[in-house]
Amino acid sequence: MKKVFILIFASFFLANPLFALSNDFWNAIFNGCYSGSDKTQFWKSYCTCYTDKFDAKYNNEQIIIFLEATEGTDLSKHPLVKKFSKECFDKVS
Repeated sequence: MKKVFILIFASFFLANPLFALSNDFWNAIFNGCYSGSDKTQFWKSYCTCYTDKFDAKYNNEQIIIFLEATEGTDLSKHPLVKKFSKECFDKVS
């Protein structure tokens, strides 16, 4: 019975879109990263990785809260942004 419950919970968890960004938000983050860089394969891979990190951590409502909380600040100095940037830079280079 326990295995059945775990299986049902896992299927709902994996199928639930509450843990992912919509395509519009994903594209906005990616385009914000990629449009300000050289159009090379490195930057395309880096920006894809960077956007996927936010996609794995936030849904639409959560990313809006994050952006509102950091409004008026330099996002490049935010610890989470720095962490994602470093992880993706290390992965791609």
